[in-house]
Amino acid sequence: MDGRQQIGTAYDAIASAYDGHLERDGWLRRLLWEHFDGIFRPGDRVLDAGCGTGLDTLHLAARGVAVTAVDISPGMIAELQAKLARATLKGPVDVHVGDLTELAERLAGPYDGIISSFAALNTADLGRFSRAGKRLLRPGGRVVCHMLSPGDSAAIDAERTVHIGGQSVPHLNLGADQVYRRYFSDDFRLRSVYGLGLFMRGAIQRRIPQRLLPLLGRLDRRIGRVPFLVSRGRFFVLDLERR
Repeated sequence: MDGRQQIGTAYDAIASAYDGHLERDGWLRRLLWEHFDGIFRPGDRVLDAGCGTGLDTLHLAARGVAVTAVDISPGMIAELQAKLARATLKGPVDVHVGDLTELAERLAGPYDGIISSFAALNTADLGRFSRAGKRLLRPGGRVVCHMLSPGDSAAIDAERTVHIGGQSVPHLNLGADQVYRRYFSDDFRLRSVYGLGLFMRGAIQRRIPQRLLPLLGRLDRRIGRVPFLVSRGRFFVLDLERR
């Protein structure tokens, strides 16, 4: 089984339970939606790279954004298709199954934006993805990457293994600054960068009442803008603008 098949198999195994697994991280998703909503408007065209079960896709489409949703997992896409059959949306959704980088290389632009959340890009070929993004985006178009952070790991330029659905899936283990400089700086301007999950994680997050998570999440994001803390949490977010 090659690496791409392994990723698809891993996420197929958890597709039906995926949304439930992320319920406690709903505050993270809502912070990302606040970010997306500040950039994209009804009528914009956005690529959701590694869309999973389509939570971000449906949020944007409900606001009138035209979304192209791509994911390597047929199981995840099946969950999205089931949701689309029940949803009433203002914007159209175009769905594709396959490797997100390969699909991005074949899609036709221009797009106003590309989003990717919850570590989908940690398993992608970022060099190819960046080149595809440059081709797809109009000048001034935005890329918002929500990626798994190295956190307290001593390894700076390495992979980390994440166990998903019975599979050991290699993930990129670089900080936000390294990702930007290595893969995006030639063609994209850095608009903003921040960490998420510096304090709101693990046992601490589980002890916090659900009603307090959004408020404390915003505080976590504010602290995550401190430069030396950006890559110390669970995730970081890069907001990039195509030159």
